[in-house]
Amino acid sequence: MQKAKYYITSFLFAIAFNINAQVPTGPEIAWQRCYGGSANDFFSDAIHTTDGGILASILTSSTNGDLTGIPYSNGWIIKFNSDLEIEWQKFSGYYDCQFTANKIFQLNDESYIYGGATEIDCGENNGFLDIGLMKTDNIGNQLWQKSFGGPGTDVIEGLLPTQDGGFLLTGRSSAAGGDIPFHYPGGAGDDDAIVIKIDSAGEIIWLKVLGGSGDDGPLGDIIENERGYYIINIGAHSNDYDLADSGISGDKRWIVKLDSLGNIVDESFMSGDTDLYTYTGPTVMTYNDGFLIVGQGDPDSELYPTSPEHDSDEGAMAIFNANLDLTFYKQWGGSEFEGFARVIEDKTSGNFYFIGASASPDYDLPDNYNNGEELDYWLFATDSNFNTLWSKNFGGSDPCGDLACGSFNGNILLKDNMLYAFIKNTIPDSFPDFDIECGYERNFYFETDAWLIAFDLTTVEITEPEITEQNLFEIYPNPASDEITIKSNAKENQFYIVIQDLIGRKMYDSSLYIFAEVKINVADFSAGMYIISISDKSAILFNTQFIISP
Repeated sequence: MQKAKYYITSFLFAIAFNINAQVPTGPEIAWQRCYGGSANDFFSDAIHTTDGGILASILTSSTNGDLTGIPYSNGWIIKFNSDLEIEWQKFSGYYDCQFTANKIFQLNDESYIYGGATEIDCGENNGFLDIGLMKTDNIGNQLWQKSFGGPGTDVIEGLLPTQDGGFLLTGRSSAAGGDIPFHYPGGAGDDDAIVIKIDSAGEIIWLKVLGGSGDDGPLGDIIENERGYYIINIGAHSNDYDLADSGISGDKRWIVKLDSLGNIVDESFMSGDTDLYTYTGPTVMTYNDGFLIVGQGDPDSELYPTSPEHDSDEGAMAIFNANLDLTFYKQWGGSEFEGFARVIEDKTSGNFYFIGASASPDYDLPDNYNNGEELDYWLFATDSNFNTLWSKNFGGSDPCGDLACGSFNGNILLKDNMLYAFIKNTIPDSFPDFDIECGYERNFYFETDAWLIAFDLTTVEITEPEITEQNLFEIYPNPASDEITIKSNAKENQFYIVIQDLIGRKMYDSSLYIFAEVKINVADFSAGMYIISISDKSAILFNTQFIISP
């Protein structure tokens, strides 16, 4: 069933921004460590373990440094104890069969499942590169390893241990054959999205091919909010076959809900050229009965217009409900390029922590080490209502930026008032290079080490903001159910209040209010996102989004 994407078209909001705004600059670096050798090494994932430790995966090309004496292997697994000291480490794959882990989960029996890639020399491989799945016991000893794919290149995107005890994999496939039953006709390099249901022993139960004649592939993680139903985001360029009824030409986000047999039971579409872009594989996480996505957004978004000086991609987040409808959208950034790659939620405080990359030295960013020419890492924090708490750039000054002219790799974890980033650094010629204080001598430019960096959240100083046009008013709770409260911080206290839905219908229109605090009954509003606008007799002073919960 197709759902429409709604835009705010009835009016644009004048939102004031201050280029010199003093955003709190976030936590101090407590310590850092590097892992690898003189070739290319980087963290690909990290997870909490049930014993209070952390399990992390590294993709490595080194044969010296920490890899001295280890037979050539691309896959490296490190188990840290609760004090972040190495407890054990394993190397997956050797010359004859390389296995590299991009995704890790711990299962209920304390064993581990790893999703990644296997190369052509592995006996079960169907092609040059297959999707790999490996299970180990709780100390890293391999129990089994499987490969899935066709005669071409098959690449993993998502892995989820499902509530029935099996696994769901998503990825991209370039050709029919082997495990792939068919491939939609298209041009060279055009992939299809594939979804594979696996049983607890690693055997295929079913495999679905989704897409059309263009290039289509899954984006980010898989969601299972109810047993046996799976939500998958797909970045699609096709306009035919499975996308024939999308109503959107060109790049689009295709969200599908599959049942336990892989049948599409619901779907929605939105343009991938505006608002939330679809050319990155962002985090998708459960949020209430729906899901939250982070990635890169359009600075000219009609849903959340930013300052005209924001010229390039923004760090964006979006919330969808259980019906696959967009209910909330927000983005942050500066005058240059930004994007989010991962997000985690602190279940205690309700705060959200984002990590990505930024080239901006202004607006929502405190600085850039390359004068806006290349990307720094970007840590960003909000409260539970997605109001900014602090923003921090970190990294070094390499002319290829901190992503080494590549993409983001790794993850962030929260533990005991510390925020740990399991990422990579571009090895500098000398130390320190801004925040980079460790690394191995490199063979070539743009090579990286796996970089574990610890941020002490107790060092964050959040000061009360000055009263400006951006924070004249407070709206809470958000999300709301029956009632919202509006608190005024303004010197004057005579205002008009208007509430509209996303297609511009006026849901509430006040006469002149005189208030320092007012409560509005919203019990009759349908679940979804709304825009509240507050003005005086001459201009709009404030506007924001709020959500009515189901």
